[in-house]
Amino acid sequence: MELTRHRIFTLIWITSLTFLGGATNISAIMLYETTITHHTGNISKAAIALASGNFGMFGILISYLGLFSLGSVIAGFLFYHRTKHLRVLYTLLPIVLGLSIHICLKFFASQEVILLAIAFGMGLQNGTYFKVRGVMVRTTHMTGYLTDAAFSLGAFLKGNDHELWKVGWYTASILVFFIGGIGATFIVIASGDFVWEIISGSYIALGLFVYLFNPQLDHNWFVR
Repeated sequence: MELTRHRIFTLIWITSLTFLGGATNISAIMLYETTITHHTGNISKAAIALASGNFGMFGILISYLGLFSLGSVIAGFLFYHRTKHLRVLYTLLPIVLGLSIHICLKFFASQEVILLAIAFGMGLQNGTYFKVRGVMVRTTHMTGYLTDAAFSLGAFLKGNDHELWKVGWYTASILVFFIGGIGATFIVIASGDFVWEIISGSYIALGLFVYLFNPQLDHNWFVR
């Protein structure tokens, strides 16, 4: 019973992060025409900006990439080979992300500053990696999942029955990310920048939820 409770909590945790990742990405696209939860496009844009002599834009894009990387570096430092205090970390990280967005929105109200804060936070979130049954979980972008879902489907059709659950996992994750984007779209259309308050509040609520209702994540099934 206890193991089942931890597994259910783990699914809620992963689903919430994936949903918020989709909402954050769509909000940045709609409000600022920028992809900030992943950076394939920004790397391409940086190359174009540098080659075109647009050094200002190049600097901004490199800043996004640098802060995303810094967030992942910090996540790696905090989580690598760690077995203790994970509950504290899983509590603090979404709260820090939510507060960062809120503070930048209140005190700076600058598109560039907000995007810099989100880039750092998304690097932190994406770097806070964990595995479910050996599958690496990512919650800020779905490009890899799309490839992995197709690959697992091909492997299943080839006769590897073990790959079928992966197809379901990847597909469900993509759907949750997609639904998060739909929700954010409605909010942006109705309320504009207020979507950041909702997203920041949701991250803070997720951190508090971890602290109040879960003694530990399921490390038998939810394996780093």
